[in-house]
Amino acid sequence: MSQKIRANAQAREAMAKAIKNAKRKFDAQNKGGKLSFEHEARFALEAAGRNPKLLECDMDTVTDSIANLAAMQLSLNPAGQQAALIPRWNSKKGCMDCTASPQYRGLMKLATDTGLVNNITAEVVFECEEDTFDVDLGSNPYLHHKPKLFAGEAERKIDLVHLDVNKAIGCYCIAHLKNSDKPHITVMDLQEILSVAGASEAFRPRKPDQAPRGPWVTWPGEMIKKAVIRRATKQWPLSDDAGYQRLLTAVEIDNTAEANEQRAEVRADQVEAEMGEPMSKDQVETIKDLCKQQDLAPSEVFQNYAVNSLAKIPAKYYEEIELKLFNRLKKWNAQQRTKAEVSDA
Repeated sequence: MSQKIRANAQAREAMAKAIKNAKRKFDAQNKGGKLSFEHEARFALEAAGRNPKLLECDMDTVTDSIANLAAMQLSLNPAGQQAALIPRWNSKKGCMDCTASPQYRGLMKLATDTGLVNNITAEVVFECEEDTFDVDLGSNPYLHHKPKLFAGEAERKIDLVHLDVNKAIGCYCIAHLKNSDKPHITVMDLQEILSVAGASEAFRPRKPDQAPRGPWVTWPGEMIKKAVIRRATKQWPLSDDAGYQRLLTAVEIDNTAEANEQRAEVRADQVEAEMGEPMSKDQVETIKDLCKQQDLAPSEVFQNYAVNSLAKIPAKYYEEIELKLFNRLKKWNAQQRTKAEVSDA
């Protein structure tokens, strides 16, 4: 078995353990038992198979994310598209954090579950539909949107990074509230959408050599709809209903995850300065070779220094690591000789 395959297997085992550790918190939050822990555990492991970055996350955040699913009452079942596990880089900790992020369909489900909303919809509006889009937010709110049938892919292109090819011009959310004969309408134009996306340092990194990344790049349509739904919820009547509280919990979890990502990215330069220059390529190769000689995964080394690779370990720790690995190699060799002698006997 190659070292890479072994490391991947160890990471999957660690994630499975982290998920298992979430069961007690999950059961405590799973009011009414609507979600199955066994099913969500399986969906989480399947998600890691589709997105290996989840295996690099702080496993404590994986445990918290599984428990948060129960708090939100949203499932990871990909068929339902209610929630997803998203890996987010935390520069302060030097590793990835896993967050249970509600998707726009999940927010719509929670909205109708409150009993305050009879039905809700969210859509993106494109340039080719501008002439057939009309909205009035006065005392008699009204919205008319006639999508262009059979519009080509180019006409429905959503790209918030390359605006020259982007065709989205806005979005809206219509909610029909209980005890109200008028629709509640929330509209956002492209500039407002870009402002929300721009608050994410992943989408708008501070360093000029970093390309935009994250869900606003990968799933822009989903994120746009989620943004307008989140804005709409702020204007709905308050309630002590348990369903409404779950909706607020989902929005708060999503807000906190994005805020943590922003704070972490803002501190990136400061953290790098505090850590000093990383190890040189030769030093990294020496550490790798020492690890290989004693069948040790490099992750067992760099995780002790709150980074996600050997190349990011500060050079000031090189001699300390080298000495520890030399001592460990001596013990490992002695153990191998003992095993060989026992086997021969």
